[in-house]
This record gives sequence, structure tokens and C-alpha cells, in this order.
Amino acid sequence: MRKINYYISSHGFGHSTRAIEVINHIPEFVDVEIVTRAPQWLFDVSIRRPFRFRPLHHDPGIVQFDSLRSDLEKTYKCWESLLKDYPRMAEEEARRITDEQVGLAVGDVSPFAAAAASQAGIPSAIVANFSWDWIFSAFVDQKSEFQTVIEAISAYYRRVDLLLRTPLAGDLSIFSTVQDVPMIVRRSNQSRLEARRQFGLKPEDHIVLISFGGMGLANIEPDFLEPFRDIIFLTFDPKLQGPSNVRYLPSRETYHPDAIQAADLALAKLGYGVVTECIAHQTPIAYPPRKDFLEHFVLEREAARWIPAIPIDENDFFQGRWDFLEDFFDRIRAPKQTTGPDRLSMEGGEAAARELVRLMTDS
Repeated sequence: MRKINYYISSHGFGHSTRAIEVINHIPEFVDVEIVTRAPQWLFDVSIRRPFRFRPLHHDPGIVQFDSLRSDLEKTYKCWESLLKDYPRMAEEEARRITDEQVGLAVGDVSPFAAAAASQAGIPSAIVANFSWDWIFSAFVDQKSEFQTVIEAISAYYRRVDLLLRTPLAGDLSIFSTVQDVPMIVRRSNQSRLEARRQFGLKPEDHIVLISFGGMGLANIEPDFLEPFRDIIFLTFDPKLQGPSNVRYLPSRETYHPDAIQAADLALAKLGYGVVTECIAHQTPIAYPPRKDFLEHFVLEREAARWIPAIPIDENDFFQGRWDFLEDFFDRIRAPKQTTGPDRLSMEGGEAAARELVRLMTDS
């Protein structure tokens, strides 16, 4: 049996959900092992084919205080230590790759895929809309030591045989061979009415989904939500339970695209996963700033091309002054569009899976 090892960054959920969509389109004659520190339940909820799961710390992304604020000192120390250990880790991984006859190492967006693959003598691919060398370049002015981390990561990225670049992309010039694929995004299989019925919601309800990924936000209080009596808030955060207009959705039992489909508006950070799901389901998004994360500015620009995207002042957001909700349903709400000449293609999962299998079988 052919085998692909998929090395997924544990930074947020967007890398995992993108990989999930690709893995769902890899033929079942190919064995897939997911290697990550992201939670296994996220894959159990979404993957429709057999897979193996192995926890391994190889790409922490950015260490964060919460979904919006980064801890640069801890991020640097984490990567500095990890990259020193990469040669030993890659040697151990290469032995496993050889023993298990793995034919391809894929990273989203982990440079460890290239480290392990080059050590084992097999091809590697990255599926991404950004790379860590680009993201970390914004940190150098505040902490010059990041330059050594950037150089080490860049050296691994240069070994990659193929980058599959998705839309909403930042600077990926570090990769020598680049192929564009359509948007890779999970989608609901339900209509808007069916999704609402699943969550016990009525067709006429005004629904706002609060979604800040695995890190959550400690600064949102239930008191922020209570005044908006004509709005039902869906949330994955148990701390927001209490007000009668709040519905708690257990993360491990909820398929996130169904919640996006049911909502009139997503209140979220701008991350690849939630932005692409909002675009795919034509759900507007409102968001606070992420000042030190370069991807935010790309996603902000691109989201506004396809859906209503509402920036929220940082002070207003954290102090619960959510005045934008008072007239949102009169000002912006419109029927969701499922077809049209300007729609982005959403078939990137299938296209990426096809290219990965081709790369493996041609090598």
C-alpha cells in the first residue's frame, strides 16, 4: 500500500481543517498518517476515510496568549529549541518512513516535512497560503533573534519539491516549484434551513456565530451578549453560557461548516479556516484586529472581495461595545449566493489530493 505522512502545524485549527479537506480526497488505496500536536478529535469529526494519527511536536506555529495576541518571546524560544532538535528528529522519522514505506511527506505548513523527507530520500510537498519565514519576518524588528529562526526554516523550505499554493496567499517566494490550486475549504452538506434545524433554530432567527478557534478569547464576557435580545449567539466557548440568547455548541460534536452555514454573521478572528468557510457559505464576517500577524492583512483584503467583512475597533471589541450588531440585519443581511460568475472555485481539496498522489507515484 502507498503511504503519505501528513505533517500538520498545531498553530490554530486552520492548518488542520485545510489538511482534512485534502485528505478526504486522497484515494483510499493510499494510506494516510496524520502527524501533529493538533487534537485528534478535530480529525475524527471531519475525515470520511480511514487514517492513522500520531502526535508529534514539530511545528508550534506561534505561541499565543489567546487567539489575537502572540507571545514573541515564547515563540522564539520554542522554535529555537525545536530547530536544534530537528536533525535528530528527522533521522528518527526517516527510519520510520523507510520501515513503513512512506512515499511522500506533506506539510501544512510544517518545515519538518522537508527535514524528514530529505533525510529519508523521498519527495516532499507543502500545502499553504503562507510560510513561517514570511510570518516571522514581521517579528524581527521587535526581536532580532528571529532572523536565525527564519534562516533555519527557509533552508528546509528550499528542499521542498512542490508547493501547492492556495488562494488568499502571502509571500511564498521561498519555494522553487509552485503550483496554484483552488480554494481548499470544508463545506456543509446541508442547506441553510437544514443547518438551522440541526441546531434547533428557526428560519427567521437572527444568528451570530462566535468562533475564535482552539485558543478562544478570555476577554469576551456573557454580559456583552445579553443586551442583544433579538439575536441568538452560537458559541463553542462554555464560559459564554448563561444569557438566554446564547446556545453552546460542543466543539467535539459540531461540524464547524454547519454552524457557519446556519449563521447570518460570524464574529471571529481572521484565520484561513474561518475566512474560507465564510466565503464558501457566503456568510459575512466581523473581526477585531491581529496587529502582529501578517496573514491577517492578506485575509482582510481578500475576504472583503467576496463577502461583507466588518472590522471592529480593538477597544470597542474588548469592552463589549458591539454597536455594529444593532443595525447589521437591516444594513448588510442579504440572501446567500451559492452560484455566480464571480464565485471562487472551491475544488482545491480534490486538486491538491490529485497532485500529491501524482508526485508520490511519479517519484
